[in-house]
Amino acid sequence: MPKGYVILPEADLLKMQQELLDLQLKQIELHKVIEDLLKKLHKNSGNSHKPPSTDAFNKPIFNNRQKSDKKPGAQPGHKGSTLTMVDNPDKIILHKVDGTCICGRSLGRQPVINVQRRQVNDLVEVLIEITEHRNEVKICSCGQIHYGETPHITPVKYGARIKSLAVYMNTYQLIPFNRVQEMFHDCLGVDISDGALQDANETSYNNLKQTEQQIKEHLKAGEVLHNDETGLRCEEALMWAHTGSNEAYTHYAIHEKRGVDAIDDIGILPGFRGTSVHDRLSSYDNYQYCRHDLCNAHLLRDLKSLVEDGKTWGSEMIALLLKAKELKETVKLTKKIKGTVLAEYDEIVRSGLAIEPPPEENHIKKRGRKKKTPSLRLLETFSNRKHQVLEFFVNPAVPFDNNLAERDLRMVKLKQKISGCFRTKKGAEIFFRIRSYISTLRKQGYNILDSLQLAIEGTPVSFAMAIAEQ
Repeated sequence: MPKGYVILPEADLLKMQQELLDLQLKQIELHKVIEDLLKKLHKNSGNSHKPPSTDAFNKPIFNNRQKSDKKPGAQPGHKGSTLTMVDNPDKIILHKVDGTCICGRSLGRQPVINVQRRQVNDLVEVLIEITEHRNEVKICSCGQIHYGETPHITPVKYGARIKSLAVYMNTYQLIPFNRVQEMFHDCLGVDISDGALQDANETSYNNLKQTEQQIKEHLKAGEVLHNDETGLRCEEALMWAHTGSNEAYTHYAIHEKRGVDAIDDIGILPGFRGTSVHDRLSSYDNYQYCRHDLCNAHLLRDLKSLVEDGKTWGSEMIALLLKAKELKETVKLTKKIKGTVLAEYDEIVRSGLAIEPPPEENHIKKRGRKKKTPSLRLLETFSNRKHQVLEFFVNPAVPFDNNLAERDLRMVKLKQKISGCFRTKKGAEIFFRIRSYISTLRKQGYNILDSLQLAIEGTPVSFAMAIAEQ
């Protein structure tokens, strides 16, 4: 034996070998953790479901929009809008021609041959009109006292127009109470209290109870229903804002839960029989009496993330989905065109599954299913839910994505960003019911302020009548 070498017992050698094996496994585990963390670091709103608010400021935001050849600004055929003259202006100022002509004659005595009109649109200085109701009091010779008839009002109160403007500013324009009060003071010369603002919101909320039910019934009877949800802070806890909407109606609700319990309590999707458009939240799959359409905007973001990881099948699927969208928008879809797209879809899924590695062995946990890669999980979605991915392609009424619901929810997130949270659930319920009314009004082309005044007065717009008129 060479000098300086020591023969270790077999037990020590086995122990060292086991320690080396443990270190190698630990190294594999740490490499995996680092890889997962790096992937999370590179996730943003353009390649995942993360909202844009989570994007770092030093990262550009990429989207899936394709650059077109259209020039900026209005396109040919766009109907422009500009100020037009009115026939009966509120005030007329006549600018006379005075002085003398260069010939020395007085211009004031010459006949008027034409009048050129110019009009200025502006706000009047005093926007508040105060109406005083005076009740006559008479006494008959018999001694009986009689009073003039008048609306039942307190000695001094705010009218329905001021209240509707307060609701408009707070609930539609998302301006907090203190800034609404500043606006009323600066622009109207009115000092309005928190109580008056809160009372206006609560009056609208109470008078819109039947209207909210009308909106829900119209959504349940529709052909397409967009569903989405987002978290928000309420009563110092996480709650969920839910929306169900289509092109004509919007409904908002707040609930402590995100999934089935909330959807059942809201009561729209359980009675819906059309096509529900949503992301891949598993709770929506519990409702089997309607068809389902997956949001392709979400799928494109997930595919984009895989393309960044070198998955070639991802870029092929992106191209196919965008091609299917363009075909639907530009040509009449024949049986041959549909068959070609469906065949390409199947081929991309088959080729992806053929090259995708099998699920990884779990070296840490001894029980449970093998862990699947994000690429394999997404491939299985395209494979198992093909009819839900391509529902937009075969059904003319179904859109490509769920952007309508996301646009409707965007104002809720903006409300939270401005105010921070809802202090009470009741306050959130008031906001969501009024906002459901406002969003529906906007979609159907009603004047928001006038319609809020109707709600304050107890006669809100009846959407059952509106749909019959349309």
